[in-house]
Amino acid sequence: MHRGRGGVAALAMLLVVALGGACSGAPAAKQRLASPLRGGVVTPPDAATTTTAPAAAAPAAAGPRPAPEASPPTTAVDPLAASMEGINACLIVVKGSEPVAAVNPDMPLAPASTLKLLTAAAALTRLGPDFRFVTRVLAPAPPRPDGSVDALYLIGGGDPVLSTPDFAGWIAKKPGLAGAVLTPLSDLAQSVANAGVRSVAGGIHGDDSRYDRTRYLSSWPPSAKADGDIGPVGALSVNLGYNTWDPRVTVVANPADAASAALAKLLNARGIPATQSNSWNAPANGVVIAQIVSPPLGQLIGDMLRSSDNYIAELVTRELDRYGGGSGTTIGGTQVTAATLASLGMPTTGSVLLDGSGLSPGNRSTCRLELSVLQLASRPGLSPLREGLSVAGVNGTLVKRYVNTPVQGKLTAKTGWINGAAALVGNLQLGAPLQFAFIANGPFGWPNAKAREDQLVSGLMHLSA
Repeated sequence: MHRGRGGVAALAMLLVVALGGACSGAPAAKQRLASPLRGGVVTPPDAATTTTAPAAAAPAAAGPRPAPEASPPTTAVDPLAASMEGINACLIVVKGSEPVAAVNPDMPLAPASTLKLLTAAAALTRLGPDFRFVTRVLAPAPPRPDGSVDALYLIGGGDPVLSTPDFAGWIAKKPGLAGAVLTPLSDLAQSVANAGVRSVAGGIHGDDSRYDRTRYLSSWPPSAKADGDIGPVGALSVNLGYNTWDPRVTVVANPADAASAALAKLLNARGIPATQSNSWNAPANGVVIAQIVSPPLGQLIGDMLRSSDNYIAELVTRELDRYGGGSGTTIGGTQVTAATLASLGMPTTGSVLLDGSGLSPGNRSTCRLELSVLQLASRPGLSPLREGLSVAGVNGTLVKRYVNTPVQGKLTAKTGWINGAAALVGNLQLGAPLQFAFIANGPFGWPNAKAREDQLVSGLMHLSA
C-alpha cells in the first residue's frame, strides 16, 4: 500500500541534510555500454519541465552535453548516501509498514528497465494473469483428399515467446533464464500435420496485421538494434526476432517472414513440402487448420521481470492498445498503461512513458511510483509483480550478483540499466523486511552503477538489522 507523504517528506529532509546536497548532478557523457540491458545515454532531468503521465508522445531526452564521468561512490559512514553521491537520484525505503528513508521521492528520473513494473501492473490489471496469446494457421479451404492446400497463412496474435527447438535449447542453457516458458512452434507444425495437410503448393504467408508494423521506436538508441537488445517488434515473430543468438545476437529483417520460414522448415522435417512465401494478410473467409496458445500472461510477466525481457514488454504494450480497441501501437499501449496506473491510485505525477520496456532514455518515473506499483503485488491477480522479481545469486538478472553474501536468496528486485541510468526496486528479507526503490541518473557507465547498487544493498543490510 502507498504510504502517506507527510512522514516521508520529513525523513527526506533529514537524509538530504546528511547527504550534504550530493544529489545534484551533471549531464551525462556518452559511455560504451557494458550490461545485459543497454540503451541510450540519459540526460539528467529538469523536474520543472517533466511531463505528467499519460504522455506517450513526449519527446525523448535531449542529447547529452560532454561531461566527465561521475566519480565512483566513496566509502562513507552512510552507504546509502554514498550510493547517491554526485548524481541525480531518488530513494525510498520502507521497513515493515513505516518509511525509514526517503530522498527526492518525487523526482522524475529515467527508470531504465524498472519501468517494466509499470507495464506489468497494467497488463495484469487489464488483460488478467490468465490471458493467452493465440497463433493460428489458416488455409483458403480445407485440405483436399490428398492432403494438399493451395497456401497457408500463419497469423500472429502477439505471442512474444513463439520459439523453434534450437532456440529453446539455447534458452535452457542460460543460467539466468532457468524455467522460462516458451510456446513451441514445433507443436503448431505437428498440429498442421495432424489436420491432414500433406503439401502446401503456394507456400506459407506470414500475417502480422494485428499490431502496428513499426519495428523500432525512434526514441530508442541505435544500439538497441545493433547490440540485439530487442528484435524487430511485430505481432508475428519467432525466437524474439533473433536470426542468430550464439555466440552473437543478430536480428531478422522481417519477423513475419522469419516465422513463416521457420514453420515451413518444421513442416518439411515432417515430410510436408512447404516454402516460405511473401507476407500477406490472411483471407477473411479462410479455414483455421491449427492453432497454439501461449503460456498464461502471469507466467510471461514473471519471466519478463525476472530476465528483463524487452520483447515481451513491448508486445504486451501493443496488446494493451489492441485489446482496448486500438490498432496495436506502442503509443496507444503506453496511454493505456498510464490510465490504468492512475485508476489504481498510483502517484503518476511526473511520469513519462515512451515505451513498455524502459529502453527509451526519455522515459521518466519516480521512486514513489515504482515502490507503490511494487506494493500492488498483494492485490488479487497481481502477485507476479512480486513473484517475478529476480533473486540475488539465484536467477534472472541477479543470478551472478551477491553470490555467497548474506543477501543471496534474500534480496529480490527488478533491476534496470541503460547507459547513465541505473535502478533497483524490490525487497530485502534479511532481518526486518524492507521494501525499496532506487533510481540513479548521471554521467556514469556500468561499473560505476554497479558500485552504487552495491553501496545501496550495504545500506539496506544495515537498515534491516
